Amino acid sequence: MLSMIHCLCYIYMMIMANCLTAGVLTISHTNISTDQSALLSLKAHITRDPQNILTANWSSASNSNICNWVGVSCGAGHHRVTALNLSHMGLAGVIPPHLGNLSFLVELGLENNSFHGPLPQELSRLRRLKEINFGNNNFMGTIPSWFGSFAKLQTIRLYGNGFSGFIPTAIFNLSALETIDLGWNQLSGSIPREIGNLTMVKGIYLDDNKFEELPNEMGSLVQLEELSLYSNALKASALVPIFNISSLTFLNLYENNMSGSLPDNICEHLSSIRKFSFARNQLDGLIPSKLWQCKELRIISLHSNNFRGSIPKSLANLTYLTTIILSDNHLTGTIPDEIGDLPHLEFLDLGINNLSGVIPSKLFNLSMIRVIGLPSNQLSGSLPTNIGLNAPNLEILYVAGTNLVGGLLPNLSNASKLRELDMSENSFTGFLPSTLCSLKNLERLFLDSNNLTIDASTPQAPSTLSCLFNLRNLTSLYLGDNPLNTTIPASRRNLSTSLLYVSLFRSNIRGNIPVEIGNLSSLISLELGNNQLSGAIPTSIQRLQNLQVLDLHDNELQGHIPYELCQLNNLADLYLHGNRLSGSIPSCLGTLAVALRSLWLGSNLLTSKIPSSLWELKYLLYLNLSSNSLVGPLSEDIGKLKEVLNMDLSNNHFSGNIPDSIGGLQKMINLSLANNYLEGPIPSSFKTLLSLEFLDLSKNNLSGVIPKSLEALLYLKHLNLSFNKLQGEIPTGGPFGNFSDDSFVSNGALCGTSRLHFPLCKYRTKVEPNWRKAKYIMPGVMSVILLAAAALILVLCRKRNVEVVRETALLRQSIYQEVTNF
Repeated sequence: MLSMIHCLCYIYMMIMANCLTAGVLTISHTNISTDQSALLSLKAHITRDPQNILTANWSSASNSNICNWVGVSCGAGHHRVTALNLSHMGLAGVIPPHLGNLSFLVELGLENNSFHGPLPQELSRLRRLKEINFGNNNFMGTIPSWFGSFAKLQTIRLYGNGFSGFIPTAIFNLSALETIDLGWNQLSGSIPREIGNLTMVKGIYLDDNKFEELPNEMGSLVQLEELSLYSNALKASALVPIFNISSLTFLNLYENNMSGSLPDNICEHLSSIRKFSFARNQLDGLIPSKLWQCKELRIISLHSNNFRGSIPKSLANLTYLTTIILSDNHLTGTIPDEIGDLPHLEFLDLGINNLSGVIPSKLFNLSMIRVIGLPSNQLSGSLPTNIGLNAPNLEILYVAGTNLVGGLLPNLSNASKLRELDMSENSFTGFLPSTLCSLKNLERLFLDSNNLTIDASTPQAPSTLSCLFNLRNLTSLYLGDNPLNTTIPASRRNLSTSLLYVSLFRSNIRGNIPVEIGNLSSLISLELGNNQLSGAIPTSIQRLQNLQVLDLHDNELQGHIPYELCQLNNLADLYLHGNRLSGSIPSCLGTLAVALRSLWLGSNLLTSKIPSSLWELKYLLYLNLSSNSLVGPLSEDIGKLKEVLNMDLSNNHFSGNIPDSIGGLQKMINLSLANNYLEGPIPSSFKTLLSLEFLDLSKNNLSGVIPKSLEALLYLKHLNLSFNKLQGEIPTGGPFGNFSDDSFVSNGALCGTSRLHFPLCKYRTKVEPNWRKAKYIMPGVMSVILLAAAALILVLCRKRNVEVVRETALLRQSIYQEVTNF
């Protein structure tokens, strides 16, 4: 009997277990279905999936396991969605309210996509959330206050959106919050004082917003390690609460509106600080002498302020320093020798100051140094003869414009890691060393504005320039303004396809431009102006499809302007002036309407009309066709150049009238039509050229009066109307009060004030209104009428007496009425 009872109990327990299991499975299935439905709703609201990730992977099939979907993570026990990470997928769309049904969600990441629209309030139901990352999307409007309902939230990242308005106070009631990143939005107003409640916070990032002050309560954030508010509008008072946060390791207040000076004891409580930046503010005064108290300091950046005085020698006590950036200030004195003793120093930038004295040789003995920047100072002395021997990691060396004593360039062959070298605007002499060609990692080379040359008498001379053109990593080659005295190498080897910028201006370069120049296929800018180049412009230049700047001005180039230039669709600036180019202006230049901004063809031997296509260059800013032999009238289409700032068509043979449409060029600053055969009047439409500062119409055949409407050109500083056939009064208003007689000499019949040494204008008596003249005219008129009436009466009296008297009375009355109504 007992065994039967045990058996029945066992059977009952099994039945109950099966029922409970079935119930749990049913509930679990229901919850998983809820999660799947939420995710599929999100998929349905995606309007762009460039990598086809969700389209191909998230399936609506009933047997599809959502825990295997891309970006989805589930819990090990309950198999509910705990993390959704769709970051960096390029998705676009809106977030549906159904996403709030993912009740087990702990992490939600949508970073670097294009989600937009409002954030649905249903997301506030995700009470388990610890991390939210909506960074770099297109969300707009205010930050919802319901973000304060995530009690477990540790990280919130909303940076890189379009949020505006205030930060909701509710966010600062999240006691578990450790990281808050709201940077790169349009937030403004005051940072709530409740920020002091974030007792666990370690990182606050509010960069690129519009905050002006920091609340004093920030000083109580005893665990705060990183604070970044660069590109805001913080004032000097913002610094007060910060200097007491002893836990800070990173402080970035770059590009704000802070003024005043830094306190000398800035480091008294910042014992843990490793990096701080106050760059791009308006701070002045001295660099704090007690920076040595920040013993953990690695990076100090104070550039682009108004600091004065000397560089504190005590910086040498900060033995962990890796980076010192003090450029673009007003620092004086010498570079402390002691900086050369910093064992970990990698980056030193002291450029654009007023530092003097010699460059400490110790700087080139720092084994860790990667960057030395000392440009635009008043330094003296010379550089070590063998740079790189004791600084094997040197990558960037800038000593441009430092007044270094002339001498040979140092040997750089041991600086094998050198990527950028700028020694321009100094007084280095001697030959361009071939050892530069051993710097295989060199990317940018600036040696312009020195006294370097190439010895043409040696067979290896041309190879120095040639090998530089073949450095595989070199992108910028600037050797201009040196007496190189050589030719452009016509290399048989393939020239480097990495070269983007080549400048050899004013370098005594002679000979032809080699056909091989077309092999520099990546070239963006080619500057060969102010040399002695001869021959024709090679048609191979059409292969430089990336070219934006072509400068060949002031050479001795001959032949026609090649039509192949019109195939350079990216060409923005074309400088061919000051050569011996002949023939016509290529009509195909009009095809460069999108890119071309500057066209300089002046001082050549061009003979043609201006092609009508030239007026289609609607984005042109600078046009110079002066000093050629161009003919024909100026087209009314000249008014299409709406963006032009400077136009010089002087010293040609243009004829006809000045087009009225020129008044449409309302952005024009400088205009010269001097020394042509233009005739007719000065167009009154000139009055709309309100930006005009320079106007030269001299040495033409212009006639008529000077339009008084030109008095509206308030910015006009230079006016030349001399040697024309103008007549009438010289205006006196507006800018005309500042012009001398030189502006008007040799005209036909101008008159003006005595100040201009022209005859005074003979003013005619002005016609006064009739009612003012009536009192003078009426007596005379009445006398004439009465005399005529008397004569008539004498004649009529002979015929009749009484009737004549009566008619005469009536006649007088009529005449009187007529006169009084005059």
